[in-house]
Amino acid sequence: MDEARLARARRRSVVQTAGAIGLVLLLVGALMFVLTSRQESRALNDELTRVLAAAEDVDDPPPGQFLALRRPGGTAVEVTPGASPALTRVLDSAVRRPPGRHDASAGDDRPVRVVVQRRPDGSDWAVAADLAPLRRRQGQLGLALLVAELAGLAGALVTATLLARRAVAPLATALGMQRRFVADASHELRAPLTVLHTRAQLLARRARDRPAERLTGELDQLVADTRALGEVVEDLLVSAAAEHQPLPDTQVDLAEVAREVVASMSAYAREREVELRLEAAGSAPVRGARPALRRAVTALVDNALGHVPPGGHVTVTVVRRDGRVAAEVADDGVGLDPTETDRLFARFAHGTAGAGRRFGLGLALVQHVARAHRGTVEVTGAPGRGATFTLLLPPG
Repeated sequence: MDEARLARARRRSVVQTAGAIGLVLLLVGALMFVLTSRQESRALNDELTRVLAAAEDVDDPPPGQFLALRRPGGTAVEVTPGASPALTRVLDSAVRRPPGRHDASAGDDRPVRVVVQRRPDGSDWAVAADLAPLRRRQGQLGLALLVAELAGLAGALVTATLLARRAVAPLATALGMQRRFVADASHELRAPLTVLHTRAQLLARRARDRPAERLTGELDQLVADTRALGEVVEDLLVSAAAEHQPLPDTQVDLAEVAREVVASMSAYAREREVELRLEAAGSAPVRGARPALRRAVTALVDNALGHVPPGGHVTVTVVRRDGRVAAEVADDGVGLDPTETDRLFARFAHGTAGAGRRFGLGLALVQHVARAHRGTVEVTGAPGRGATFTLLLPPG
């Protein structure tokens, strides 16, 4: 799952970076094309205006340009020799129109630009220029800019890919190392710890048959220590595997799970002189993985027992609330600071009070199980007034 997330993040980074660079290149290219085209068109207009200003003295206009004259009061139009019949008709029509500038076609899709001037003596002058060279230069400019855009986009894709790989590579390496460490440590330690725990139990039974009370106490402590270490390893293994394995979609009675947890932890609660109670009426079906839900409820109960002094109470309640199934674990212990609620669910975070296991994995595991089951975890409490952790899941 982590690999898929990293791949999506890498692709998203490449697309966003290349898209941003491509958009900038497109805008710059379009701006250059517009400005250059306008500048060339303006230069042509200025040239035609200069030709008209000196039309009387021009016998041979520049190549590609033709003059037309209609004398005052006359109807005939004199056109520079060499103009095609189509261009002659354009000039004849233009010189009879009001002064100004416009583009026309001189046949065979040959575009021309015509500028008309009226002199003070009443004569009308017109000049026509072939626009083909201008259009050709504009097409060449557009093609050059398009090629530059494509080359820039290809370069942007390569650059974005390299940058994305470089940015994500350390994160991928760190995630891989963390996952391998947790999984390897859990698998390597679980077997010897199980053997150690079993042998310690056998030694404790044998020692009780002998008058070695001191040895018996030490062995009991060894059993408790191995139990605590085993729980830490189990938390590590579940936490590492849960993020990479899909949860089975089966119906689970959360009330029955809570009853099993309370029954299994009653002895531990009595050792701590804490009353552990269960309030569950009827079944509370949800969909998900029974082992994961049992581990989550166990972690909540264990956390509560670790923060309740002797003589305190821990109550596990399973009810339906607002269309969801709630497993609520409430205690009357040392409570918590509401400002530290978010930090409680961080991995390896240590609590500031309580005598239970403070390895920071239990609550992190609860939150992960809740999210995997499309649920949430709510926390309420205050310093010295106990705390309540509620696991809310959609009904099954």
